[in-house]
Amino acid sequence: MVDRYISDNGVRRLATADELAEINARETAWSNDAPNRKLAEIRKIRNKKLQETDWLVTSEQITDAEKTWRENLRKIPQDNTTEAEYDLLLARTDGKLTHSIWSKP
Repeated sequence: MVDRYISDNGVRRLATADELAEINARETAWSNDAPNRKLAEIRKIRNKKLQETDWLVTSEQITDAEKTWRENLRKIPQDNTTEAEYDLLLARTDGKLTHSIWSKP
């Protein structure tokens, strides 16, 4: 078991057994919710990309490739359901998303 410390009125002290159980429960809940946080980030990115290209639809200047790309963006949540897939969608190099789904044709 690893000792955990907490700050109590500016004084660092060893966590009690109850405090340690609470800390562990919070950390477990946070870890277990990782897929939901990742999916929320994916939806945010997807919605931004769709919004940025909405003008193509209304201007009737959209190509078939762009229509397919937008349709694939909308299908991301149902086509990608595992945390491993979420990680691939969120992979970045030099701060830029690397998955091909994000690249507009």
